[in-house]
Amino acid sequence: MISRRLSWIVATLVVSGCAAYTTAQFEKRFGDQEPRDRVVEAVSDGEIDYWDDVKPVMEQRCIVCHACYDAPCQLKMSSIEGIERGASPAVVYDQSRLKKAQTTRLFEDAQTVPEWRDMGFHPVLNEFANTPEANREASVMRRILALKQENPLPDDKILPESFNLELNRDQFCAKPDTFDEYARKNPLWGMPYGLPGLDSTRQTTLLQWLEQGAKYTARPPLPAEFVDEIATWETFLNGDSLKAQLAARYIYEHLFLAHLYFPDLDNRRFFKIVRSATPPGEPVQLIA
Repeated sequence: MISRRLSWIVATLVVSGCAAYTTAQFEKRFGDQEPRDRVVEAVSDGEIDYWDDVKPVMEQRCIVCHACYDAPCQLKMSSIEGIERGASPAVVYDQSRLKKAQTTRLFEDAQTVPEWRDMGFHPVLNEFANTPEANREASVMRRILALKQENPLPDDKILPESFNLELNRDQFCAKPDTFDEYARKNPLWGMPYGLPGLDSTRQTTLLQWLEQGAKYTARPPLPAEFVDEIATWETFLNGDSLKAQLAARYIYEHLFLAHLYFPDLDNRRFFKIVRSATPPGEPVQLIA
């Protein structure tokens, strides 16, 4: 018994030491790891544009798995904010849980990347020095795409037994300092998982965007016609009378999970009814 425990302790220290050493190597080569502001005023000539070039690829090949609240490793790629938030090994839906868990709803339970780091999310984009070399080597997203390119699926129509598609399968949420272990144990687990790799054009687009630092321009402001329509509804939902307050609460409680749109303007631009600590016309301070 003592021998087994001693062996386990030694093995634990060895594994921990390797992980720490790898992290130290990254820091020695590329500086401290910390979230950076990736928003730029404009994309330079020759650079990949997130909105025009990257987002369509994500929508076509990535969000089929990485769009739900309980996406693998909670990596939600349907928005740039989800990609910046990164991944977490915490399981969202766990039937064996005895105590309530902290919710991790994108846009609701944290608003900034540092806040998500405090909640246990780790980056899939490089957060060391913004250099092409660091962006290649310290980006989990880039390396896992390259892994698929280096190890394509066999030509067989049936997936190898190493693939597990069960909902409750164990997750390996690789970090920059654990990716080598992930790739060594599961060389066929590049992304897209269990599916053919991206075609050369899409693959090059994503790899170049990541190597360039995964920059993006801010969202453009809403067109004036949407601002006017929203103002009309906010006036209605914020009436002072008891009747108006009761009606607004009833509407909110029945529609707060819905995605709403204005059919006379655009049926592909969606909105949500939220509660805010600020009055209409001011930036929303969300009450989750």
